[in-house]
Amino acid sequence: MNYAVILAGGVGSRFWPFSRELEPKQFMKIIGEESLLQTTVKRIKGLIIPSNTFIITNKIYYYELLSQIKNLGIPEENIILEPEGKNTAPAIGLCAKLIGDKDKNAVLVVLPADHYIKNVKEFKLVIKKAIVSAKNNFLVTIGIKPANPSTGYGYIKTKDRVKGYQKVEKFFEKPSQDKASIYFKNKNFYWNSGMFIWKASVFLDEVKKYLPGLYKQLKIIKSKDDINKVWPKIKPISVDYGIMEHAKGIVLVPATFYWTDVGSWDALREVFPKDSRGNVSSGDIINLGSTGVCAFSKGNRLISTIGLKDIIIADTPDALLVCDKNKTQEVKNLVNTLKSRNRREHIVHLTERRPWGSFTILQEGLGFKIKLIEINPYKRLSLQRHKSRSEHWVVVSGRVNITIGKSTFIANKNQSVYVPMGIKHRLQNSTKLPVRIVEVQTGGYLGEDDIERFDDDFKKEYRR
Repeated sequence: MNYAVILAGGVGSRFWPFSRELEPKQFMKIIGEESLLQTTVKRIKGLIIPSNTFIITNKIYYYELLSQIKNLGIPEENIILEPEGKNTAPAIGLCAKLIGDKDKNAVLVVLPADHYIKNVKEFKLVIKKAIVSAKNNFLVTIGIKPANPSTGYGYIKTKDRVKGYQKVEKFFEKPSQDKASIYFKNKNFYWNSGMFIWKASVFLDEVKKYLPGLYKQLKIIKSKDDINKVWPKIKPISVDYGIMEHAKGIVLVPATFYWTDVGSWDALREVFPKDSRGNVSSGDIINLGSTGVCAFSKGNRLISTIGLKDIIIADTPDALLVCDKNKTQEVKNLVNTLKSRNRREHIVHLTERRPWGSFTILQEGLGFKIKLIEINPYKRLSLQRHKSRSEHWVVVSGRVNITIGKSTFIANKNQSVYVPMGIKHRLQNSTKLPVRIVEVQTGGYLGEDDIERFDDDFKKEYRR
């Protein structure tokens, strides 16, 4: 049978500041009203049944993933969790092992969760062609005809052309600008889309041949319960570098649909409509005399430009990126700099999502922090206490059940509550409408790790 394997564990650092380590781009609504992950799942509807659709992601995204697929028919047991990211070869190998153990003839359609594709009908026809070749024991990749000499994608060179596919001569890593220009002019070169189709058994044979250490560890895994004990012993490596640059029986099926991986800002700028001066705007934007400016905003601020040219602007409530359009691949280096300086901006937004809802940091200073807490219908926070802070709550909308010490009561809009330091407490929404609460924290230490939990509806190992 045919199975989909959706890779949804990436961080998307080149898409900063919109994408953060704990809130990566695949879960975001970037184009349209659905997340990239949701559109990926819906794209294969009618091609692969939901019960044969598997999603692999980092364990810290578990509850976000559950929320996003709850109406898409994918069984919860089809979620495969990595204890930590190890790149694509281990992720795909793990899925191949688990699915292949149940179905020896399984054909896997491996799809990243962060692609934007137009003309879904053509996409399905291309995948069907690829499946035919995969059943003949080929490793199949989908190639994209380059639209420009991009340095943001790997390249694939083909040779002999056969009906339905082309034989692959070689995989190339992301090139310099000079090499990209050469590849672009050669009709035998394609962009590497990162979409692969193959039998689980055929792929595992290639892993055994070229990545024997990984194969040895995958053999130990008999069920998802074995992943945690094996994963620390696995070395990170991409499927391109570990397998595709060495394997022999690789073929390419050319894409006949529009594609971008939404991997960086220069890719996204091709998706949105442009004005007469080539400007792209998403948000409250005014351009005066600017050309080739791409401005994207997730905040409420007005962005205005005068006389700029070929600039990327990405604005969020806590971080602003201004970048030459030809330097967008270097955003990843900026994120690494934020990490080295222990800046929180690479990890989360001011609004942090939680399994029960979200909170937004409105203001903070010496000895205080103000948050807006939103609790989803029929959800509750853990029963907890803090050693270093007290809290003041004001209900701004909805009705909330509150536990403080041994007392439990209901608070309505405009009512306020004080939570002393060191006292157990809990917030619970027992209604069908969201609850919003302003929380004022005061104390000597206000970090999110000052929480001692006593009862929690959400598994501790999957919490952020």
